[in-house]
Amino acid sequence: MEMVPMERKDMAGKIFTVLGLIKPEELGKTIAHEHLVADFRCAWMELPYATDRAKALEPFSLKNSDWIRKHRFNVLDNLLLMDEDEAVEEAMLFKARGGDSMFELSNKSMARDPLALQRISRRTGLHIVMGGGYYVVKSHAPSFKNRDVDSLTEEFINEVRYGADGTGIRPGILGELGCTWPLHPDERKVLVAAARTQKATGIPINVHPGWSAKSVMDILEILSDNGADLTHVAMSHTDRTLLTHEERVETLKSGCYLVYDSIGREGYFDQNTIIDIPNDNYRANHIIKLIEEGYGDKIMLSADVCTKDQRVKYGGHGYVHILSYFEPLLLKKGISREIVDKLLIHNPARSATYF
Repeated sequence: MEMVPMERKDMAGKIFTVLGLIKPEELGKTIAHEHLVADFRCAWMELPYATDRAKALEPFSLKNSDWIRKHRFNVLDNLLLMDEDEAVEEAMLFKARGGDSMFELSNKSMARDPLALQRISRRTGLHIVMGGGYYVVKSHAPSFKNRDVDSLTEEFINEVRYGADGTGIRPGILGELGCTWPLHPDERKVLVAAARTQKATGIPINVHPGWSAKSVMDILEILSDNGADLTHVAMSHTDRTLLTHEERVETLKSGCYLVYDSIGREGYFDQNTIIDIPNDNYRANHIIKLIEEGYGDKIMLSADVCTKDQRVKYGGHGYVHILSYFEPLLLKKGISREIVDKLLIHNPARSATYF
């Protein structure tokens, strides 16, 4: 099938979904960092002891659900979101609660599936904005180390102009771009290529930072130095990376967006990392303080459902949690309807608009 290139002037001021271009005002209530179909085996960590490995091979059940939640990255099956029908069922819970759109940020490193996302969009009636680029270095193919910035830039620009993998389906966001801390040279190549691609095409960028506030500032400097407009960049994982109000404000001063995307996770269990991630009440308090200081136009919300244990089918909170529980919590805490609509409607629409 011959692909017809799309020029920047045709994309500017619009949002790319897997079903084509829409106007920003059509996006509606949006969660800004999700995964519907994805292979996260790059995050898998094998347990050292035989009996624990046996537990990790057991099918998900009520009996072992708590153990799996505390070892979510040690259970390979928990990291495989590959059932399209299940994705539709979970997404429909969000739709039924009044949801309109998702940013689906599973990139090429996570076995991104453009045609599956297109089918899910048609079946659910949701606008799905697809991601692009590459995840953290651990997910890269062995040959990736031989790639240079020019070849990555060409690849990213071609996806924007012609579509991904011969499908004609274009990414609406370049991300989530995976970074570790300290930043690996191959991850830096992706950031530089993304900045150059944004400068050429106007595509928005989303970044998965390393587990340090220093990572965030390093990423923003690299993007800016290579031509990116930081007002069209979103920094994900705010609630596990920027742990103080001062760090959050310092980041927002750059002009980028912050995505609170661990909403619904009341604790974080990782055998190798100890991070004081807040619960939803504290997340709401952090957001309120940022709003009071004038940053209400730069905050977005999501649940980042990237493992089975987070889905409703397996006893998790699901995509619907944002609308079922967190939106009402913000309203109960005194945030106006107008401001909540900024977080869920207007900010996502502005952030995902090509420029």
